[in-house]
Amino acid sequence: MRTLFSIVLSALLAVACWAETAPARDNKQDMLETAIKQLTHLKLGKNTDALFYSPTNTIEKCCSRSALECFNSQLLSVSTANKDLQNKLHKTLRKNSTVSSVDRCTMEEKAKVQCQPCNSYPMINSQEFLKNLLGLLQK
Repeated sequence: MRTLFSIVLSALLAVACWAETAPARDNKQDMLETAIKQLTHLKLGKNTDALFYSPTNTIEKCCSRSALECFNSQLLSVSTANKDLQNKLHKTLRKNSTVSSVDRCTMEEKAKVQCQPCNSYPMINSQEFLKNLLGLLQK
């Protein structure tokens, strides 16, 4: 009986030590990777003539958060073949961990910058819109 107890205790101790030394995954990075994967699997629907305000890849430093909000505010209006995946992507982009992963500026830096409003960006088709969103997420 003591031998069995010793084996179980040793196994529990080994698992506890492994859990403490295993590198923790960064939740921000996980959410960003999830968003990128969802976006790359999103297929456009039949109506691709609609135009959307799209931040370009030359977004001013510290304006990534407002650019992401601009993309996400219009995302559900894009015609796609898979609305469920589109809704999941929309929710993923709203999560704090996703937003903070593209927003790498301090509060002081953000206070010094005036970001463009969403409706001041050029209007482009849905394919380019999604391409620009992907570019923002991959930065």
